[in-house]
Amino acid sequence: MNAETKVCKNCKQNFTIEPEDFDFYKKIDVPPPTWCPECRDMRRGAWREGHTLHRNTCKLCGKSVISIHPAEDSFIVYCRDCWYSDKWDPMDYARDYDFNKPFFKQYRELMEAVPRPALTGTNIVNSDFSHACLSCKNCYFTFWSYFSENSQNSFLLLLSRNVYDSYVTDNSDHAYETLHCNRLYKVRFGYFADECLDSSFLFDCVGCSDCFGCVNIRKQKYCLFNKKLSKEEYLQQIKYWDLGSYKRLEEAKEKFRTLYLSVPHRYAHVINSYDVTGDIIRDSKNCKTCFSALDGVQNCKYVYFGGLNLKDSYDVSAGGDTSELLYEILGVTRSQNVSFSVGGGNLENIAYCDWAQNSRKLFGCMSLRNKKYCVLNKQYSKEEYEEIIPKIKKHMDEMPYMDKKGRVYKYGEFFPTELSAYPYNQSFAFTWNPKTKDEVLSEGWKWRDPHWRSYKISLESDNLPDHINDTPDTILNEVIGCAHKSECNEECTTAFRITAEELAFCRKMNIAIPRLCPNCRYTQRLKWRNGHHLYKRKCMCAGKIAKGPASRDLAERDKSQIVYTNATSHFHGENFCPNEFETTFPPEKPEIIYCKDCYNGEFL
Repeated sequence: MNAETKVCKNCKQNFTIEPEDFDFYKKIDVPPPTWCPECRDMRRGAWREGHTLHRNTCKLCGKSVISIHPAEDSFIVYCRDCWYSDKWDPMDYARDYDFNKPFFKQYRELMEAVPRPALTGTNIVNSDFSHACLSCKNCYFTFWSYFSENSQNSFLLLLSRNVYDSYVTDNSDHAYETLHCNRLYKVRFGYFADECLDSSFLFDCVGCSDCFGCVNIRKQKYCLFNKKLSKEEYLQQIKYWDLGSYKRLEEAKEKFRTLYLSVPHRYAHVINSYDVTGDIIRDSKNCKTCFSALDGVQNCKYVYFGGLNLKDSYDVSAGGDTSELLYEILGVTRSQNVSFSVGGGNLENIAYCDWAQNSRKLFGCMSLRNKKYCVLNKQYSKEEYEEIIPKIKKHMDEMPYMDKKGRVYKYGEFFPTELSAYPYNQSFAFTWNPKTKDEVLSEGWKWRDPHWRSYKISLESDNLPDHINDTPDTILNEVIGCAHKSECNEECTTAFRITAEELAFCRKMNIAIPRLCPNCRYTQRLKWRNGHHLYKRKCMCAGKIAKGPASRDLAERDKSQIVYTNATSHFHGENFCPNEFETTFPPEKPEIIYCKDCYNGEFL
């Protein structure tokens, strides 16, 4: 079959379905998509909660709980202990399939009937404010983390401890404000840094210790803003950069950012991988248009956070862990042949399900565990199930669901965004596809304004002590005003508290008390990485120098356009580098972007 160009039914932009894509869709017996890959990712993300927590009451045991659902939602919410218990049976909410109304309408009705978890997670110890975690202990406001402990305000930690304000950080101890890092010890403000210790402000550094404010260095020691120093010089000069002082911390951030923009960056963070396109890919092969694909991902396309031996899958958002033949899923692990589903693990031959566990042969079910041959939570025999599924698929085509904007949803489409349990601005989708309230409402999707908060700010961030050493224990009693004052589009909570553990950590690591609430810190942290769109660009290396992209076609090399001077000679001599690539760096961004060959020649 030849490649076909389609028009996305959501954004109206063209996208291409390649012959190998058709082969995959045929293999799992689904129709080709009608939405482009990026819109499909956004639609999936809208069906999973972000990092906003609310107060609610368990409808089973009656206790007050922290929940991903506010009390005013139309859902029945159980606390984590009750939801995972045997005190209730999801099969009690079974219903017959109604061939007189669209499938997605029936599914939403089932969602409102079946109890939902206030928070999820298993083997959780002293982590009542953490969600979607596995085997975590003493964690606070930590999400989607695994086998980690003593950490706060973080997302996707793996085998880590004593990690604060971090995002996708593995095998680390005593790390603060890190993003996409692995094997750190006593590192503050590290971005794409691996195997580093006793360092601060690192970007794309590997195997470094006692370094400060460095970019693109490897196996170095005693470097200050990329300048190699003797041990004595380093120890003397580092005294000035006392990050316990907020004033000095802000100065370091500005100087580090200036250095970051003054040197070239590799077009993509790809490590030990073959035949891949995308960004942040490690130990993977044959993966196209993948982002954050880590550790054994093979033969996949359109993966957005996937790993741990994920194979032969398309359109995966936050899934994997020895899975294969996944399609249009979010948060599914250890499963095979699962499509159009959210959450769950140990599944086989599942479609259109949410929160399923240890099950197979389910269609349109909620929260089922250890079940098979079920539709809308109703039990069928094997023969009955195999007879009704083709009829349901046909019915979905003949009586499709139509949303408020007139978008049609037949079999083969993921759940409609407007039927999600979560408002768009508090979902996964908002992180990578932020929209204003007016934009969201114009799409017919839900938006949740901040709740009225009864607390009173007792200390504005401008009035915090400059140095951590001057910060008294009484700060634990203060309600601190966020510096953004909710004037951003970052789900600002307007105020926050410092926990006792956080204060002790900041003192131990000598870090000034933050001035932003955790939500705003989270959004600011993500600005150190790019989004999920690929741009076709040319290497900016122009021989002995690097020049802006607009200068490539000029006959004269205007020195005013020189943005970097190479330290080594590259394979193309004094000519422009001929290499082209796909990168997540938009052309309008100020970074200097090199191809793999020029970057390696310059820095490795």
